[in-house]
Amino acid sequence: MTQANIDKLKNTSLKSLINYKLKKREVIKANLLNDELDTSDFIKRISKNYANNLKEFKNIFKINNLSYDLYEEEIKVELAWQQLILGIYGKKVSVDENEVDEELKRIIDNKKNLIEFRLSEIEIQITDNKNTNDLVKEIQNQIDNEGFENTAIKYSVSLTAMEGGNLGWINAEALSNNILNIVNNLNLEEVSEPIFQNETILFIKLNEIKKLDINKIDIVKTKNKIINQKKNEILDLFSRSHLSKIRNKASIEVK
Repeated sequence: MTQANIDKLKNTSLKSLINYKLKKREVIKANLLNDELDTSDFIKRISKNYANNLKEFKNIFKINNLSYDLYEEEIKVELAWQQLILGIYGKKVSVDENEVDEELKRIIDNKKNLIEFRLSEIEIQITDNKNTNDLVKEIQNQIDNEGFENTAIKYSVSLTAMEGGNLGWINAEALSNNILNIVNNLNLEEVSEPIFQNETILFIKLNEIKKLDINKIDIVKTKNKIINQKKNEILDLFSRSHLSKIRNKASIEVK
C-alpha cells in the first residue's frame, strides 16, 4: 500500500469521525441522547453475528484492545440520529402503495415466486473528485484482508455500518432496477463492483437467496414489508442529505 493510498483511507476514516461528531452534536441539541435510549436489543442482535453471547462479544473488544464503551456510545448516537431523521422527515416519506399492489398482482397472476436477498453494504464517502479508482482498490483490499463486515464497521458511512453493513432480508421488489440487476448477477458471498452514486461509492455483498412460494405467503405482510423497505431506503437518502447540509455549514475540531 502506497503512502498516498494510506492517506486516502485516513481521509475516509477522518470523514467518518467528523460525521459521528456532527451527529452527536445534533442529537444532543435535540435532547435525544439520554439514558432512556436503550441499546441492549440492538447490541444483542449484532453480537449474534460475532459471538455466542454478550460476554464473548465484549471479550472480542478486549482482545483487540478496543473500547466497548466507545462502541456502545457510537451506537447510541446512531440510534438517536435515526430518531432525529424520522422526526424531521418521517411525514415526507411516501411510497405509492398502488404500484406495490400492481407488482404483487402481476407476480400472483404469473404464478411467480417471490425472491428475497440477504444483503450487506459498504458505503464510502468520496473524499475528492480525483483518484477514486485508487480509493476503490484500497477498499477492495481492505475487504479481502479484513473481511466485508470489519471494513463496513471501519469505513462505511451508511446507517448499517454498526451492524457490519447488514441490510438483512430484502424483497427483490423493494430494490431499484439498477441494484436488482447488479444483485442478480452476483454469486453467493460475492461483492459487487463499485456502484458510483452522487457523493458515495457503494459495495453490495450477496449473502443468501431464498424463494418464497407465492401460494404460501401472507400477501398483506409481504406488501407491508416491501413498503417498509422502500421507506427505509428513502429515509436513508434523507439522512445522508441532512448530514451533508450540516457538514457543509459546520466547522468542528476533531480531537
